[in-house]
Amino acid sequence: MAEQIDVVAIASMPEEDREATMGQLFHQLLPLDPAQQQDSLEHLIRAMGEHANDQQYLDLCATNLKLASMLPDADLARFLSVRLNAAAALPPNLAERDMNLMQQALKQSDASIQKKISLNMPASH
Repeated sequence: MAEQIDVVAIASMPEEDREATMGQLFHQLLPLDPAQQQDSLEHLIRAMGEHANDQQYLDLCATNLKLASMLPDADLARFLSVRLNAAAALPPNLAERDMNLMQQALKQSDASIQKKISLNMPASH
């Protein structure tokens, strides 16, 4: 799934278009088993780390945090765990960039999004 997606092009879209496109991706990703989800997310995060500028990365992170915060708690907790595992599987420089930009995007998010994400973050991370 992830190999055919130009995630940098999605990151460059206007906010509404980016949200609609990423929403469709979420709906394709969530039914997959965790290994497939992790593999897909790893490809997407790697592409962002290698090709996106910081603003594109932040914009996409903000959109994804917003979409993720709309999931039921159990689904969100599973998604966050898989997302963190996918980032951790990347080379250290990409994993660190991802963590820094995700944290920055979360800090800039609406308080309700911050709260929901924080409450569902796996304890080991």
